[in-house]
Amino acid sequence: MNDAGLRHWVFRAHVMDRAGALTSIASAFSNEGISIDTVVGHGLEEHAGVDGSVVMTFRCSESDKDIMVRKVRRLSKVTGLEEHPYDSQSLRKSAIVTAARRLAPRDVAGDQSFLTCERIDSSSGEWTYFLAGSPCELDPILEALETGGVIKDIVYSVVGLYFRSRS
Repeated sequence: MNDAGLRHWVFRAHVMDRAGALTSIASAFSNEGISIDTVVGHGLEEHAGVDGSVVMTFRCSESDKDIMVRKVRRLSKVTGLEEHPYDSQSLRKSAIVTAARRLAPRDVAGDQSFLTCERIDSSSGEWTYFLAGSPCELDPILEALETGGVIKDIVYSVVGLYFRSRS
């Protein structure tokens, strides 16, 4: 696949907490030949007034992204859609990382901001950390750790910030 002209995008779909919501979104992407890179979701949150959300990252041209906006918004189980370029400051990425060694502050220092780095566990010569920050700050750090052979395993997700006005 030719990556020229492709950009990284994030959608946050507000969905009815019903069976098949994620399947219908994934199917819409599949029908357009666009692969979803990551997906994270949650169901009903009564205290927040949210039925459910699905956050996904993917790469495609801007015109293909616009097609996906129209397709996803038309799905019967989708009640709203937020779209963000991956480098948006309104996004946060989190990662659980198993490292081959203890991380030092210099390992997780961002260029423009402070990143969250919390050690969760250390056993058997492995250290597990929770890392978080904006995707454009965290990605180069994760890449450097991976290239340096420090990361043994990683699980990550990207989330969009959502502010509801209280009326």
